[in-house]
Amino acid sequence: MGKGAWIGAILVMGLCFWGMSYVLTPDNGDVEFQKMLDATKQIKSFRGTFVGITPSTQHSERLWEVDCNQTMVHKQSQDLSTGAIPVETKEDQLFVGSDQKYTRNADGSWDKTKYTFAMYSASWYCDRLAEGTVRDLLPDIRAMLRNATFGKGDKKTVNGVRCQDWKFSMHSANSGVRGTVCIGLEDHLPYEMTTDNGGRYSYTDYNRSVQFDVPDGLQPVSSSQGSN
Repeated sequence: MGKGAWIGAILVMGLCFWGMSYVLTPDNGDVEFQKMLDATKQIKSFRGTFVGITPSTQHSERLWEVDCNQTMVHKQSQDLSTGAIPVETKEDQLFVGSDQKYTRNADGSWDKTKYTFAMYSASWYCDRLAEGTVRDLLPDIRAMLRNATFGKGDKKTVNGVRCQDWKFSMHSANSGVRGTVCIGLEDHLPYEMTTDNGGRYSYTDYNRSVQFDVPDGLQPVSSSQGSN
């Protein structure tokens, strides 16, 4: 094969590769998700909610409030299990710094325990947030960039913010989830995520101070004290 033919073949292969990449990830979805990942690393505080149906429950609700300036993470959950006699379970926990955990009782009082595990402490969550590696409070953007294909949806308003909807489809051994993420047009932060199993996540109050309902006498832990 002559030199000109080789060059032509290389150009054709390059164009085919570019065309396949565009089909798999149309409208530069990977670029927008990378911007979202970079934007989440600047988050210091936010609120998130989840409402959905899972195989093990009829109805599930989650609330989480994060303020890394105070090094506090509040997590609340409520599940209504399936069965002839529905059983409701609730959990309300507040994590402070690197080693404090409070659990709210049914009467509204708090029990304090020495939280000995660094993982899932407030400091741990804040460190992961700054790295862009937190997965259970915000969309797992890194996994999406590795294993998902994207398609551009419509613009809409979520929680008073204009955002662009992006469809995603995970293609990995661990996940085949499909859904949508609505990314803020100006700040590139996630404001809503839906999944094909009926779950809906909502995110608000980015970088606004969170007013926690805390146990009496509890003092906030500064970010410099709480970080490991």
